[in-house]
Amino acid sequence: MSDLPAAASPFGKLERTLAWRYLRAKREHGGASLISIISFVGIFFAVAALIITMSIMSGFRATLLDALLGGQPHVYGVVASYTEEEAEQIAETISLIDGVSSVAPYIEEYVLVTANGRKTGAAVRAIRQEDLATMPFLKDGGEAAIASGFGEGKNGGNVIMMGAFLAAGREGLGVRPGDKVEIITSQTNSGPLGSTPRSKAYTVGDVFKTGSVELDRLYMFMPMEQAQILFQSKDRYQMLDIRLDDPNKTTEAMAAIADATGNALYTFDWKSQRAGYLNALQVERTMVRLLVMVIMGIATLNIIVGVVMLVKNKTRDIAILRTIGLGRGGVLRVFLLVGTILGTLGAVLGMAVGILVVTNIDAVEAFINLFVPGEVFDAEVYGLEGLPAILDWGEVIRTGLYALGMSMLVSIIPAWWASRQDPVSALRFE
Repeated sequence: MSDLPAAASPFGKLERTLAWRYLRAKREHGGASLISIISFVGIFFAVAALIITMSIMSGFRATLLDALLGGQPHVYGVVASYTEEEAEQIAETISLIDGVSSVAPYIEEYVLVTANGRKTGAAVRAIRQEDLATMPFLKDGGEAAIASGFGEGKNGGNVIMMGAFLAAGREGLGVRPGDKVEIITSQTNSGPLGSTPRSKAYTVGDVFKTGSVELDRLYMFMPMEQAQILFQSKDRYQMLDIRLDDPNKTTEAMAAIADATGNALYTFDWKSQRAGYLNALQVERTMVRLLVMVIMGIATLNIIVGVVMLVKNKTRDIAILRTIGLGRGGVLRVFLLVGTILGTLGAVLGMAVGILVVTNIDAVEAFINLFVPGEVFDAEVYGLEGLPAILDWGEVIRTGLYALGMSMLVSIIPAWWASRQDPVSALRFE
C-alpha cells in the first residue's frame, strides 16, 4: 500500500492501466456502455466528414480559381482609346514592372455561332499567335493550335480555337477539329437591301479546356488580324491581358501600373469581376465548418453519459481505490482518461478514414457511380471535371485537436462527479 502513491503519479501507469482496463471490460463486468460506443462512432464520423467536406471545398475553390485565372486576366487594362502602336508601347512598359509575368493585347466580342443546324452564343477572344504561350491552360504553349494553322495565312487565316464544351458538349455545336462553323456578329454591312449582320465561316483548328465548364462552354479564340477585320477594329485593341506572378497581389500591381504609365491606363482586377464567387465560397466554407463542428460537439456530449454510466458501474471499485490510498485527483484523472481515450480513438480513426477517402477521391467517385444511373458529379451540371479534393494538413490537425479538446472538456464533468464519491457510503450498500 505504501507503493501506491508512487505508482499513482498524475497520469502515471496505474491511472492509465485502470482507464484502459475499464474501457476493455465486457459490458456484463461493468465496462464501457453502448452509449460510449455510440459516442466513439459519432466522433469518428464527424471527424471524417469534416476532413472530407473541407478537402472537397478546398479542391472546389482551388479548381475554380485556377480555371478562372487561367482563362481570364489577373489585371485588365483598357486600351480601346489608343492606337495599336500606342497600346503596344503601354504593354511594353507594363511588362517591365516587377511581378508582371506577361502582357497581351486582345479583343473580345460576343457573337452567334452556328454549325450542324445548331445555334449558340459565344465570346470570341482575339489574340496574337505569339501570345498563345501566355495562356496557362494551353499546356503545350499553343503548339497544337499553331500546328493546325492558327494565325497562319492572309490576315491571320481562318482557323479558330473553341472551348471543349462549346464544340462538343451536351448543349454545344457538335463539331470537331477540321469542321466549319459560321460566326455572326452584331456589326453590320450596308447593301442595296439595307444593313445585314457581318458573318464568316471558320475552321475549328483545336479545342481547349480551361478546367471550368462555364468558360469552356463560352469562349473561342481567333487570330488578332482576322478579328480586327471581322469586328471592324482595324489598328485597335480593346484590352490588355496582364498576368502576375502572384494573382493575389493585384492591388499592388495596379498601383505600380498607374505609376509606370502616369495614370494613363484604366485598370481593374479579377477580384472585382469575381467578388460574388469569392464571397460565396468563403461564407459557404465557414458555415459548413461551423455546422460539422457543432455536430462533432454533440457527438462528444455522449461521452458524458457514457462515462457517467461507467462511474455508476464502478462505484465499488472507486470506493476500494479510495480506501487504499488513491486520492480524488487520481480518480478524476482515471475517468478523464476514459473520456479522452474514447475521443482520441474516434478522432484518429476518423482522420485516417478522411485522409484515405480524400487521397483516393477519384476511386471513391468511380465506386459511387457504379450504384447510380449516369454520373453523380456530371461535369456539365456542376461545372467541374471530376470531384476535386485537396488535402489540407492544417485542417486535418485542427480537426483532430478540436475533437480531442472537446472529448477532454466534456469528460471533466463525470470525472469530477466520480472523484466526489464517498467511499464509506458506496461500500455500505455493497
